Amino acid sequence: MIERLRRTSRLVLAVLAFLALVMPPAQSATSAPTVVAVSVTGNAHIPTDRILAVITTKVGDPFDPAKVQADLRAIADLGFFADQAPPIIKQRPDGVAVTYRVIENPVVTSIRFAGNKSVSADTLLALMDTAPGQVFNIKTYQQDVLKINSYYDKVGFGGQLPSHVTDVNIGADGVLTLTIQEGLTVKNIIITPPPDADPVLPPTLITAALVTKPGSPYSESQRDKDYDALKTLYEKYDLKIGDVEAGVDPATIDQKAGTADVRYTIQVLRVGAVEITGNTYTHDDVIRRELRLRPGMLVTDSGLRRDYDRLNNLGFFEKIDFQAKPGPDPKRQGLVTINWQVKEQRTGTATVGAGYSGGLTGTGLTGTLSYQQNNINGTGNGGSVRLERGSRVSDAQLSVTIPYVGKTEKSQRYSLGATVFTQQQTNFYPVYLGCVGSGGAQGGIGAPTTTPGFGATPSASIAPCPATGALPVALIPPDANNPNLVSGIVSTYKSRSTGLSTTIGRRLTDVYKVSAGVNLQTVAASADVPSGYFFRGDNNVLSTNCPLGTSVSLLGSSTNCGNSLSSAYGITAPSIAQINSNQNYKLRSFVFGVGADSRDDVFNPRRGVNASISDEISGKGIGSDFNYSLVTLDGAKFFPVLKNATLGVHGLVGASTGAIPTNKLFIFSDQELRGYADPAYGTEKLLGQVELRIPLTQDRKFSIVTFAETGATRIRGGVSNNGTQTFDLNKYTFRGDVGVGLRFDVPQLGLHTLRLDFAKGSQGTHTSFGIGQSF
Repeated sequence: MIERLRRTSRLVLAVLAFLALVMPPAQSATSAPTVVAVSVTGNAHIPTDRILAVITTKVGDPFDPAKVQADLRAIADLGFFADQAPPIIKQRPDGVAVTYRVIENPVVTSIRFAGNKSVSADTLLALMDTAPGQVFNIKTYQQDVLKINSYYDKVGFGGQLPSHVTDVNIGADGVLTLTIQEGLTVKNIIITPPPDADPVLPPTLITAALVTKPGSPYSESQRDKDYDALKTLYEKYDLKIGDVEAGVDPATIDQKAGTADVRYTIQVLRVGAVEITGNTYTHDDVIRRELRLRPGMLVTDSGLRRDYDRLNNLGFFEKIDFQAKPGPDPKRQGLVTINWQVKEQRTGTATVGAGYSGGLTGTGLTGTLSYQQNNINGTGNGGSVRLERGSRVSDAQLSVTIPYVGKTEKSQRYSLGATVFTQQQTNFYPVYLGCVGSGGAQGGIGAPTTTPGFGATPSASIAPCPATGALPVALIPPDANNPNLVSGIVSTYKSRSTGLSTTIGRRLTDVYKVSAGVNLQTVAASADVPSGYFFRGDNNVLSTNCPLGTSVSLLGSSTNCGNSLSSAYGITAPSIAQINSNQNYKLRSFVFGVGADSRDDVFNPRRGVNASISDEISGKGIGSDFNYSLVTLDGAKFFPVLKNATLGVHGLVGASTGAIPTNKLFIFSDQELRGYADPAYGTEKLLGQVELRIPLTQDRKFSIVTFAETGATRIRGGVSNNGTQTFDLNKYTFRGDVGVGLRFDVPQLGLHTLRLDFAKGSQGTHTSFGIGQSF
């Protein structure tokens, strides 16, 4: 069809030849015949006037073959005619008559498209001026082709083909069919390998993710879809795309077959350089040693988040931010410079304070002087000194921590810590009566005549109190179901220890760490009760030699009055070492530990695990007066829940072997079981806690919590006897509580997470206060 539409341009030469045959020999311009008539034949739908309007040969003009030739071109330029026959030139008496003969194109009855897949027929039809009901016009059609090509270029198929309309045909029935080739068909997909690219992922994985497949047409829109697909793929593997170049490989274009290879050149983001700004006190190397994304490494979201968490966990900075910017080599699009921006905060805390706690179990008036610095001279090393003195307390402690030893990568896998301390403390504990009934104390010291459980017929499980003389008591109730707490009477427990502890740690990874330590201590302890009361002697023998009316030492010199802390507890247990009153003991032990810490924030974790297992071993072979082993398994896991809350689950198991000194007993205080004021002791310990932490501010510095917990202790092999019945203390005794609490930070004082908890246990309610998260 295209060939037929181009015949008109060749008609001019034929007309010239025809005119040479029909015209008489050349004559002067003044003797040229006059045109007496101009007409058109062959047109059925195009008005004659429209054709005549472009014809320059007019009636009355001298006949000019050049004008006829121009007229033929002008008629052809109208575009409505598939062909023209040579014009008829007839001699008339008074001149010549010129008849132009045309062959009209068919009337378009419908327009169809073949080969279009990405662009709909309706869209293509809307681009065209040619429409059904019109005589097909080659000029209009040519403009339509230009519009179609322009549209395909606009939607991403540009630069691949000379024209996207490869053929046109109009049948005798007026059906116009345009054959479309939208773009080159993809023959092969090529992933540029290193060193010309850095795709990291294998080519098979990349091509499987692409929208473009062999056999499909290629376009810019297809390329954009591929970019989105590649971005999703690389994010799945925690990678970031730096640059993607994709397009037809010119060297592979086969115009005849309409195919070509498509090449993808992918550069993932890598660290080109690391910058640190904002630190004026903390040394650059202290910050850099925490960063794991270093030049040449792949940039990942998890890596950036991990480095942020590691800097935040130092506690040196009020604010941390980072920015990725191009460079340092602008020619390498896959390299970026990561700029860490920090704002430092106070890392040293000095405290001068005084306090008073009255009552039988109070500590009296105390004064405290302390100083703690977590970033000495910007080196990241820490130290603290603490002095406390009061009527019942005397403590002194000096600690040093070096989280990274040396300057080399190998040496910085190690950490050191050491503490020198001396402690003396007096505590008062309630006591429990080991008998029922009424009794008196010699010397007029007011032993009560009634206590809880008194005034009734003595139970079969508890011996009656003597009518006169001292009353037997213990720090642990002989019968848990009938505690018989003595009102207004307490035992005085005194302890002192002086020593040194050191620890060396070894990082296996950023999460796992092993440690080993040495404890060198001198310990002593004693306990007594007011006169009128006494602790049972060894082997549960009631003393006949204990002086009445005077203070009786539970660890005193009288064997019958009891010479060990077992007597004070009112129990017999091979798991508790015998400690005589006012005698110094050497405590030497090794401590080995393995820990894992993947918390995102050590002060206020949102996710991660913090778990450890430790074993403290003491034996006579290392110069200790004690033979024991203490094993503790402690683990917590944190889950992000709801919108920004955290669910924490904590479990602890403590176990021992051998005979442990009383200052090594596991203890439950109101920091662990927050619904109870009185502590619980044991040679074994179980604890389970669940806590939901809900922040009330965006910076998570103020939050509320709800919690539930349960715990139990037991004394391995322990029994107690009230004179008539023996009680088994080898079984775990559980108690639990539920409660709510508040958490808030005081950054001005360098304090993270102050705790105030309100809990309800089986014995009532209790309020506790602490520093740091409960776990």
